[in-house]
Amino acid sequence: MDIIINGLLYGLLLCVLIGPVFFALIQNSIEKGFFSGFFMAVGIALSDSIYIVVTYLGVSQFVDNPSFNMWLGGIGGTIMLVFGFVYLLKPIPTKGLKQLHAEETKWFQQIVKGFALNGINPFVLIFWIGIMSKVTLDMAYNTNQAIYFFIVVIATVFSVDVLKAHFAVKLSQIVTPRFMKIMNRVVGVALIVFSLRLFNFVLEGYDIHLF
Repeated sequence: MDIIINGLLYGLLLCVLIGPVFFALIQNSIEKGFFSGFFMAVGIALSDSIYIVVTYLGVSQFVDNPSFNMWLGGIGGTIMLVFGFVYLLKPIPTKGLKQLHAEETKWFQQIVKGFALNGINPFVLIFWIGIMSKVTLDMAYNTNQAIYFFIVVIATVFSVDVLKAHFAVKLSQIVTPRFMKIMNRVVGVALIVFSLRLFNFVLEGYDIHLF
């Protein structure tokens, strides 16, 4: 049950990240209709899944090495700390989302678009490395538990992305500069807290405790 709850929480955290994919999904749904946004969400989920597999395979083979775990905790904590301050200090765009006429859905093209927009962003991979360090060190999940956790994360992100596509027009009216500022601050604080947990794991190796 804890794995499901943690998966939901991290999935929801990823959903409220105000980045280029967030705006692209809503804009795409407004311009071309719900199914365009739906298939774009499929592409986003596929790219996230690939990143998860790559980062987990790269990390899992070294988890029994205490020295590697210390380095991983330090790197993961630094990544989350940097992302936290980026979202706290992130400037808010003033351009709004435009509503255009719906176009015919080309499902494969939309999947590729979602996959590419999410996949070519190096910060997505870096972010997943941070999440992976959290899963393997702080949560100490074994392989089966990690699989369940990431299934819940991806399912949560995909479900919310589909809802974004469905309510695209309403979301375009809600996502004001003030709303984005609040969301960025919430995400930033959450990431900084997660980073402190990872730093605490590293310091425990030196018998030092942050909390």
